[in-house]
This record gives sequence, C-alpha cells and structure tokens, in this order.
Amino acid sequence: LRVAKRPWQPAEDDRLLELVQRFGPHRWGKIASHLPGRIGKQCRERWHNQLCPRVNKDEWTVEEDALILHLVQEMGTKWSKMTTLLPGRTDNAIKNRWNARMRRE
Repeated sequence: LRVAKRPWQPAEDDRLLELVQRFGPHRWGKIASHLPGRIGKQCRERWHNQLCPRVNKDEWTVEEDALILHLVQEMGTKWSKMTTLLPGRTDNAIKNRWNARMRRE
C-alpha cells in the first residue's frame, strides 16, 4: 500500500484532534478510517510530533542544547531515552535539533 505524502490541512488537524478525544491516542487504524487518504502511522506521527498538548513547541534553549550535547556524548543517539530528560520534546524533535545544530557547527 503506497500512501501519497501531502501536507496536513488545518481541517484534518481539527478532525484528528476530535478523533483522538473520541477514541484515545492509541487506536490509530480506527482514527485513520475517519480521515480519507490517511493511514494510522501518519495520524500517530502527526499527533505525537505536532498536536499532542504535551509537545513543547517553544524555541530551544541554550540549556536544552547543552543537555543534548552532553547526552549524545554519554549515551549516543538514543533519542527516545532522552525524552525523559527533556520534558515536552519528542524523540523526533530532539533528533532534528541535534542534526540542525551539527550542520551549523
């Protein structure tokens, strides 16, 4: 099954929020069945990386950058383990921040 990648539309985000409220943040196949053209994995990733209220979308701080550097030196690139020490930041956000910082330096 090949799914076309396309940007999420605001109406889809609104619908996804409603569906997660209705079914909970675990029944991604069921949720996707109510969003034409979307599969469960897309819905799960959109929720966990963008829409979940616990996701911190603030600018990264100097302290967070320093902590990521320290953690990579200590444990390597175990992004999901780092989420416990960077509340509100997803493993994907931490990885993207690390990669963006590495390109600049």
